[in-house]
Amino acid sequence: MVASLFICRGSVTRYIYLVLGLVLVLWSSILALVSPQLTTLPPFVRSWKEEDHSAVLCSAKNITSSLFPPSAQLGIASQVYLISLPWRQDRRQQMEHLRTSKEINWTVIDALDPSDITISHIFERIVSQRSLWPSKGHRDDLGPVFHWPADINALAAPTAYLEPSGSDLWTSSDAQNRRLTTSSSPSVSPQPNVTCANQDNSIQPFKPSLPDWMVLTAPKVSCWYSHVSAVRQFIDRGNVAPEDVAVFLEDDIDMEKDIEIRIRHIWTSLPPGWDMVFLGHCWSNESFYSVLPLPLVMSPLYDLPIRSRIHPSYSPRCTHAYALSLSGARRLLQHLRYPPFAYSRALDQAFSWLIESGRLRAFSVVPSVVIQRKVLSSDIFPGSGAGSAWREHLVDGVFGT
Repeated sequence: MVASLFICRGSVTRYIYLVLGLVLVLWSSILALVSPQLTTLPPFVRSWKEEDHSAVLCSAKNITSSLFPPSAQLGIASQVYLISLPWRQDRRQQMEHLRTSKEINWTVIDALDPSDITISHIFERIVSQRSLWPSKGHRDDLGPVFHWPADINALAAPTAYLEPSGSDLWTSSDAQNRRLTTSSSPSVSPQPNVTCANQDNSIQPFKPSLPDWMVLTAPKVSCWYSHVSAVRQFIDRGNVAPEDVAVFLEDDIDMEKDIEIRIRHIWTSLPPGWDMVFLGHCWSNESFYSVLPLPLVMSPLYDLPIRSRIHPSYSPRCTHAYALSLSGARRLLQHLRYPPFAYSRALDQAFSWLIESGRLRAFSVVPSVVIQRKVLSSDIFPGSGAGSAWREHLVDGVFGT
């Protein structure tokens, strides 16, 4: 009897050791698979090391202290800006429903109408700038070589007033006249045939057969101008602080009902010195780079059917929802107003190139927590219905998109 008892106990002990051994082997295999993925991160992310996990732990506990709180500026922002054409009352009515549903205190930025005389003035400047540059690239024997200003990073860090420069000065008189008169804009002459640049300043000759995305149009210039105006307003506020964050939204969106908890949970994953975070995107595989590590503590309340993650941006398109740090906004503005680059293409093409070329440190939330609804006519591609063919769906959107 005693002997059989010892034999039984020995069998149980061997079983336990066998199970522990299998667990260790499985864990080692997981680590071996995950570790190589870290090498797929962009250099500016790989150089970041988590030095203090206690701050992450504390932040995670604070994030999950209450379930689905009111917006508090979407959980992460000191300012929210909604960019909208004044005459698109159909869109503004829908955005008012979104604002009240999510308790967002946003500032409405009146987008510049594509028929405004300012657009013609900008096109004149674009043509003038391009006459100074070779049409085939950056070679010394063809003309001047493109160089970004050397002081961009130095001017991005402070909070002091950022003096107008570059393309800021192209439309300063137009802005002054607009404040002094309420009359309708003068008639606008047709825009010249201008192509969208690529890379820093590579310009292809115009051909009637070019696809729409390669042709620079008044709505694209208007979009660029309107977003720059919103970014400028964020930068020029009084009492700015280095930790300030702004979210920029367009007026054709839907967002997750629980967007605050989704964003705040992953926000602690961002490395120091980030510039831009896409809350939504289009026409890009934004999970190309490995996901950033999430906080070490997960609340049992945070149990969503599909959780959002944050990745280093790959090549995001669309400008319907993004966040900027204060230094990121200052860095972005200096690129967008540099005369050889200003208004050179669609704004999302500019964002994408600045990210691909390492000029901006950008990240993307995947899957998107803000998407374009595309139920009303497009302002960028008039006559195309609701816009491009890219479509996304939310888990539980305010509008049910």
